[in-house]
Amino acid sequence: MELRKYQDESYNGIRKSLMAGKKRPVLVLPTGGGKSPVGAAIIKAVLSRGKRALFLVHRRILVFQMRDTLQDHFGITPGIIMSKVSSDLSAPVQLASIPTLNRRLDLEDLMHNDFYVDADVVLIDECHRAVSTSSKGITDLYDDKIFIGFTATPCRGDGRGLGEVFDDLVIGPSVKELTDQGFLCPVRYYVPGSIDLKGVKIAMGDFQAKALAEKLIKKKLIGDIVENWLKLGENRKTLVFCVNVAHAIAVCDAFREAGINTEVLHARNSDDERDKVFEDMEAGRTKVICNVMLYTEGLDVPSISCISNARPTKSLGLFRQMGGRGLRVEEGKKDLIYLDHANSIDTHGLLDWDVEWTLDGKEKAWLKPTREQVKKLVRCRACGRTFEGSRICPDCGTEVRAFGKNIETIDGELVELTEKKKGKSITKNATIADKRRVMGMLIWMESKKKWDPGRKAHLYREIFSVWPNFSGVTPIEPEGAPANMIKYAIIKGAKKYQKAQRMAANGH
Repeated sequence: MELRKYQDESYNGIRKSLMAGKKRPVLVLPTGGGKSPVGAAIIKAVLSRGKRALFLVHRRILVFQMRDTLQDHFGITPGIIMSKVSSDLSAPVQLASIPTLNRRLDLEDLMHNDFYVDADVVLIDECHRAVSTSSKGITDLYDDKIFIGFTATPCRGDGRGLGEVFDDLVIGPSVKELTDQGFLCPVRYYVPGSIDLKGVKIAMGDFQAKALAEKLIKKKLIGDIVENWLKLGENRKTLVFCVNVAHAIAVCDAFREAGINTEVLHARNSDDERDKVFEDMEAGRTKVICNVMLYTEGLDVPSISCISNARPTKSLGLFRQMGGRGLRVEEGKKDLIYLDHANSIDTHGLLDWDVEWTLDGKEKAWLKPTREQVKKLVRCRACGRTFEGSRICPDCGTEVRAFGKNIETIDGELVELTEKKKGKSITKNATIADKRRVMGMLIWMESKKKWDPGRKAHLYREIFSVWPNFSGVTPIEPEGAPANMIKYAIIKGAKKYQKAQRMAANGH
C-alpha cells in the first residue's frame, strides 16, 4: 500500500520525534484521514528490524479493521488477543482488545502469562483514552518501551491534555486541509436554535448524562429533531447522537411515528445486532440510527452523510469525534449535513476550525482560534444554515442584515430552503416534474387517508408557497425526500392548528 503524501509525512514525523529522543509521541490526524495505514507502516518497519509490536485498541471493530489493513495492504498476518477469537501468540505483531487483555493479564506474574506480549514497540489507537483506568494498567507495563499513540483529538474526557502518558505531539494536516484536498467531504451546518442547559450538573468536566437527559427528553425537543431531519436531512443515511438509552428510544420512536425506518444502538446490543443494523442501513432498509456513545470513534461507514447531534457536550474532543463520523468520502457523496440540536457550534465552532493542541495534563488541551484566525459565523434567519464570513446565505440567498456577533441568533423558524424568484417563494430548484410528483403523492395520500377535500392543495401550498395549477396527475405512493417534505408540511400544519386552538381558548 502506498501511503498518501500527508500520511507519509505523518509517518516521518513520528520517526523524527523518536530520533529526537522522544519515547511516547502522539500522531494527531483527523477522523477519516487514515491513521490505520500509518500505524501499519510503522508496524512493518518494526518487523523489518526483527522487533515485536503490540497494537492496542478499545473496540472490537477496530481490531478487525487493523487486521484487514495489515493483511490486505501490507502482507502481514497478525495475532489477535480478543474474546471469541483464537489467538496465535507466536506472531511478531499482536492486535489486542484492551478489555480482553486486561482480563487475561496477571500483573503479578507476567513472566508466566502467555498473554503478556514482550513488545519492543506499542501502538495505541484512539489514545485519548490512554489515561483511563482500563488502559493505564497496560500502558504502565511498557513504560520502558517505545509507545506511539494515534488520535484525532488529543485530550481527555475532562478536557485536559495527555501529558500524563505521552511526551510529544506530531500534528498532521487539519480537517480543512484534507477537505480542500478531497480526502474529507465538506460540511453544511444547520442550527435549529439554542437549548437551555442552565442547571444541568457537571461531572468530570462535562454535562452529567442523567441530568442532561432529563432536560432534553421533552416532546417538543425530540419533535424538533425529527421535523428538521424531514426538512433538511434530504432523506440521507443518518447517525443521531443521544444522551442515554431512554433519550435514544424516545428519539427513535418519534422518527418511527413519522414513518422513518429507524433503529437504536447502545452498549447493551451485541456485536451481531449492531452489524445487522448497519447491514440494513447499507441495504436501504434502515435510514436513521440513534446511538448512545457507541460511535464517537471506530466507525468507518462512509455512506453516512447526515449527523444529527442531540448530545450537548463541553468537550471539544467528543464534539469532533461525533462529527467526524460523517466526514469520510464516498463516490456520489457531495457533502455532510450537520444538524446541531446541542449548542455545539455555538460552544466549539465548526469541525474544520484549527485549534492549538497541548500535552499539558493540568490545563485544557486546546486553544480555540482567535477572531483574527477565523471568520465570523452567521445563522441564516430563513433556513437555519450556519456559515462563515458572508452576509448572503449560500443555500437560499437570504441577506443576513445583522452581522457582528460570533454567531448571529436571528429569530425565525427553520424552514425548507427557499429562494425568491419573480416575487414568489418556491422550494429551491424544484422543477415542474418535482411539483407534479409531490402532487401525485398528495393525491395518493388523500385517497388512502380519506382527507377532507382541499387538504392536498393546502399542503401543496405549504410546501411550495403557491397553489397547484395543473391537472391530470397520477397518484404515486410517497417515498424519498418528497415524502419527507409532505410529512413536514403535515406536522407544521398541525402545529398551526393547535396554536390557533390555544389562542381561541384564551380569548385571542
